[in-house]
Amino acid sequence: MLPSEPGRGPRLDLRPVVRLDLWALALALGVVVGTVAPALAPAAVAAGGVVALGALVWRGLVPEGWRPMAVMAPLFVAGGVCIAFAHAGAPDPLKELAGLEPGEVIIVGKVASPPMQSGYGYRADVRVEHLWHEGHEVLRGGGVEVFAGDLSVGVGDRVRVDGEISLPEVGEDGFDYARYLSTKRISAVVEAAGVYPVGEGRGWIGLVHRRTDAALGHGLRPTEAAVVRGMVLGDRSLIPEELEVAFQRSGVTHVLAISGQHVAVLAAVVFFCLRLAAVPPNARAGITILLAWLYIVVAGAPPSAIRAGVGATFVLAAGPLGRQVSSLHFMTTMLAAVLAYNPLLVYSTGFQLSVAAVFGILLLREPLDALVRKTVLGPFEDPPRALSGLLSVSLAAQISTTPIVAATFGEVSTVGVLTNLVAVPISGPILTLGLLGSLIGNLAPALAYPLNACNGALVAVLIGVARFAASLPFATATTPGVTPLLVALFYVACAPIVAAERRFREETRPLWAALLLVWTTLWLVLVGSGSL
Repeated sequence: MLPSEPGRGPRLDLRPVVRLDLWALALALGVVVGTVAPALAPAAVAAGGVVALGALVWRGLVPEGWRPMAVMAPLFVAGGVCIAFAHAGAPDPLKELAGLEPGEVIIVGKVASPPMQSGYGYRADVRVEHLWHEGHEVLRGGGVEVFAGDLSVGVGDRVRVDGEISLPEVGEDGFDYARYLSTKRISAVVEAAGVYPVGEGRGWIGLVHRRTDAALGHGLRPTEAAVVRGMVLGDRSLIPEELEVAFQRSGVTHVLAISGQHVAVLAAVVFFCLRLAAVPPNARAGITILLAWLYIVVAGAPPSAIRAGVGATFVLAAGPLGRQVSSLHFMTTMLAAVLAYNPLLVYSTGFQLSVAAVFGILLLREPLDALVRKTVLGPFEDPPRALSGLLSVSLAAQISTTPIVAATFGEVSTVGVLTNLVAVPISGPILTLGLLGSLIGNLAPALAYPLNACNGALVAVLIGVARFAASLPFATATTPGVTPLLVALFYVACAPIVAAERRFREETRPLWAALLLVWTTLWLVLVGSGSL
């Protein structure tokens, strides 16, 4: 306790500064372990207990400011495990009903995703409001994926579905379809004999999608309009299959996914417009957060967009709440919040790639930037900071997502770093023009023509780069049979390199970045040759 000042009460001595930055990471770790490997949950909590005991007994084990964090580590890990167990133990009446294979059911609910083509015809997610079996309403709530020969409906439309309900089956290639659907809170599938609109009103999200389609038809070719539609709304159902493959092989598929870039561009445009209108700072932040989440809902709320929305909310709310902006701390808090809401997102490939890319950029950008400036841009006397930054960000994202891409798709783009030098800079203007064109076009489609005409040239460049890069014989490296253990091996080996880069002098950054590139290349070679 410090001496009091005249006219004031005693002042608390809060020195030394207590660091609790890792609480969210410990909580998220508990959720992941409790979801993926519940048998290891006691070991994870015990490991946290060992750290806490060591911090109490041996005062030099951790820095003074981090000791409270170390002591409370097992509590946060245990909290995460409890959250995972609570979700896993929650009853799911819809899943239980589907497991009985009751046959014909009647469902009334709302369409939650744009209809997509499938081998059966079309498929879409439906949120169940009422479910009848043999003339009796048996349950309410839950989600199903509907397969039908025709789905002339839009997101938010209220529909009646007549068909047979069952549990999702594991594919012939071993793909766990039930686990994939669980990341979207869907418990069953319905092979529909008919899907019929209920009532006269259409869902407002579906109406926005239809008006956006009409707006993009003015000034854009069909393929270009499909790409912009995918970037703006996250609906890639109209993109030709060969073009989707080209985007994947060229390493630029990420520009089509609703992610942090999309939310950041929207937030920046809204924030700048409100600033021009002299809206007070706190109101600017609130309105921007509201519109960002409205956009995420319209785009179907994919896991990567939810992650970006939570992160954007933390950043924008920091100012009004008087908090400092710490990107790494905000990201770990976002991770804990999203996984606490839905632990099964840990199985979502989109969520995994989004989180890996963001953490890779936060942790690897600076050492990779030092390496790029020392090697690739070394011959230049004063290389542009923007160019080195673009290269380092692209490399960081590529390295951090490589094992997930290899395990999921069986191949990794080897030209992604180069193609992203073009794709990333032009994707921002494409998205900005697409958002503005869609907004204006929802009011009057013809008004979107000038913006779409300007956007068409940029989209044509993006498509051309993707197709050219994908046509190269060395565009991808095949990575068959990558297991979760090999993915974990990659990240575990990266951890000491990243820690060493932060521990030693700044002059050694290029060395550690080069070592990281060597390890990534070696891992790909060993995995591709089947040596691991």
